[in-house]
Amino acid sequence: MTTREQYIHAVRDAALAVAVLEPAERDMLADLKMIYGTGHGSGARGITFHKAWTHGPQCKHGEKGDALIEICAFGEESLVQLAGTTIHEMGHALAGVGHGHDKDWRTSCKRLGLRGMKAAGTRYMSAMFVPALRERLAAIPAPTDGKVIGWNEGGAFLAGLLGRVRPCSAGVGARGGKSRGVGSGSRLRKFVCSCGLIIRAGRDEVDATCNLCGGPYVRA
Repeated sequence: MTTREQYIHAVRDAALAVAVLEPAERDMLADLKMIYGTGHGSGARGITFHKAWTHGPQCKHGEKGDALIEICAFGEESLVQLAGTTIHEMGHALAGVGHGHDKDWRTSCKRLGLRGMKAAGTRYMSAMFVPALRERLAAIPAPTDGKVIGWNEGGAFLAGLLGRVRPCSAGVGARGGKSRGVGSGSRLRKFVCSCGLIIRAGRDEVDATCNLCGGPYVRA
C-alpha cells in the first residue's frame, strides 16, 4: 500500500532530483518535516510554518529551526494538485521568511521545476511541471490508502486539475499567512518599464517592450 505521506515525500524526492540548488539548500529541503494532515480547518491546500521544527542539538541547519510543511487532506483535489501543492510549499521553505508569494517565491518554485505559479487559486496542471519532473511524478505509484470523504476527484495525473481551487496560507510566520486580503488593491500584476510607464496584466509574466524607451516591462 502506498500512503499519501509516502506520496508527498516521493514528490519531494522527484523535485530535488531535477532542481537547481546549492548543496545547503538541497540538504535543508531534504530534511524538512513534511506531514499530511487535515489542514486545521483552514481550507488551504497546504501550509508552511516557518521556523516551527527542530531536529535537536544535532541539527545541521542551525538552531533557529526548520520549516514544517503540512499538505492538507480537506484541500485535496487530485494527484496533480497534491504534487503541485507539495512543491508550492517547498518553494516557501526555500524562499524563506518574509517572502510570501513574491518574486523570490516564484523563482524558488521554478528552481524546483514548477512554473506559472500564482499567489492564490492556482489551477494545477501537468504542463506546469518541467518535462523531467513531470516524468518522475508520473512514475510515482498513486496512493492506495483511501481518500478523505468529500474529495473532488480530478482524474489521473496527466489529465490535470478540473476541481475547485482554494487559497494558500503564504507561509505562517512569513507575512501573517495573507497575501491578498482586504485592502490589497488590484489583483492585476504591475509591470514598469525603464521610463516609469506602468501597465497591469492578469498574469505573472509579460513579454512586452515599451515603445517610448525601448525597455522591457519588469514585474514591480
